[in-house]
Amino acid sequence: MASQESSDVAAKLAALRQKFLVRANEDIQILRDYAEQTRRGELSAEGLIQCYQQLHRLAGSAGTFGLPELGVAARTLEKKLKSQAEDLAEGGAGRSQSVDVDTDFAEGVDALARLVEVRSEYQDPVSTPVQRSDVFEGSHGMQVSVIVMENGDDGLTALASEMARYGFNCRNVDRREPEAVHQVLADTSGAAAILCQDSDLADVMALRNRAQAKGLRRRLPVICIGRDGSFENKYHLAKLGAFAFFPEPLDIPELAERIESLAIERSAGVQGRVLIVEDDTELAEHYCLVLQSAGIEARTVSAPLDLMSTLSAFQPDIVLMDVQIGGYSGVTLARLIRFEPRWLSLPIIYLSSEDDPDNQLEALSKGADEFLMKPVSDDYLVRSVRIRCYRARQLSELMNRDSLTGLLKHSLIKQEVEKELARCRRDGHPSSVVMLDLDHFKQINDTWGHRYGDIVIRTLANLLRNRLRETDMIGRYGGEEFLVVLPHCPVSAAAELIQSIGESFAELAFSAGDTAFQVTLSAGIAAINDFTNGDDALEAADQALYQQKRNGRNGVTVYTLQ
Repeated sequence: MASQESSDVAAKLAALRQKFLVRANEDIQILRDYAEQTRRGELSAEGLIQCYQQLHRLAGSAGTFGLPELGVAARTLEKKLKSQAEDLAEGGAGRSQSVDVDTDFAEGVDALARLVEVRSEYQDPVSTPVQRSDVFEGSHGMQVSVIVMENGDDGLTALASEMARYGFNCRNVDRREPEAVHQVLADTSGAAAILCQDSDLADVMALRNRAQAKGLRRRLPVICIGRDGSFENKYHLAKLGAFAFFPEPLDIPELAERIESLAIERSAGVQGRVLIVEDDTELAEHYCLVLQSAGIEARTVSAPLDLMSTLSAFQPDIVLMDVQIGGYSGVTLARLIRFEPRWLSLPIIYLSSEDDPDNQLEALSKGADEFLMKPVSDDYLVRSVRIRCYRARQLSELMNRDSLTGLLKHSLIKQEVEKELARCRRDGHPSSVVMLDLDHFKQINDTWGHRYGDIVIRTLANLLRNRLRETDMIGRYGGEEFLVVLPHCPVSAAAELIQSIGESFAELAFSAGDTAFQVTLSAGIAAINDFTNGDDALEAADQALYQQKRNGRNGVTVYTLQ
């Protein structure tokens, strides 16, 4: 199936290349007509502007379609016309008047024509499309696997049992048995991480690298534990490739949180959403196809008038935009995008043949963030976009997620209730909203301190992420309260699920010095579709929660309509 998909992409890329050659010949013929006008002294200001725009398009796209010499030559001619064309375009008036152009321009156009003619005489071999990384669907809503690389130490076996209480799927394997390790790694799907002793790291990394294909997100993160917390030891582990180190005695809740975050981060299947603003149809389609074949969502805009509406509908992580889109300036469009506050943090990256550092800086000062120079190889484009989308999503997470738990903030999780109510009305399915609260939480803070209170909150957040589905939405409602939206889940199933999570949470032991304590939770559940608005559904779940508190805590109450 993957081979067929790769073949289809290669065929589409080859067809695009042929379309480009046809168009390039048409563009050259138009440029030749302008060149003849130049020789007769009849080239108008409008004609010069059109020449500049066509040369800019050729300079940016030729290299991508296998004609780098044509791109360089077109860029050289473009530079010769740049200042004059921009001055005429800004002037606005008198575009029918004749203008003087260096006679080298006409000869340069003839040279472009020869480059295209020579290139068209033979067929390019079909290039291999960028392969989609072997990625996992990582998010809350799937159980994170922890592969524990044992070495005969009973402590690792006990640690695996402890991690299982946090909702992880722990798989123990003896690192001294390479075939068994290879099999476990091959069989492990979804978000996962490897846990080992620091003294075994070199062997574990070698086993992992042999068992798993090299790729940006394919190789599982390795987390070490050990007794030596010195700088020298941690530096050594970092050099070997460890993602994290935890000194003994272990902070189990913190370890659980780090395992989950690393596993999900490295396995995320959604690698980004990219909006490509480019008036060169074949080039835009090429970029879009290359990114999509690598697992990145991509959409194109060729008409600047459609830009703002597409931004709102698509919600991209980054924008790739040429600095010149027909008669529109990409620099001005970047500034226009920033008019709306919600797009102030949206990364805008110019994808352009502009190679003058001063011009690049000037363009960046007007609202964009970075330059990618055309022509850009398919592989470099994919890698660059992945990195930039990842960074953009990290920033978005910081803005939209609670800093302690990584869950949705209060306002955003409330919005999810309203969204789910709208879906229930449209599709007719049952859904539930759950309000959870930690029992006697003030007593925890007063007795053990706020540091341990934070550990308890983070632990419940981790457990919820591991036990709930990817489609379920979890938020920190405030303090020790959590809000969960369960789509396609009737209240009876929701009650059974939350009761099971509460029982698992109550089994966890939190260590504070030489003592340990346990915590329970209470929950209230309401059917979202029983109400006319989200606020009423939330109020019902809250009433059910406090009914459970009055009934003795540590359990679940379902709201019943009066």
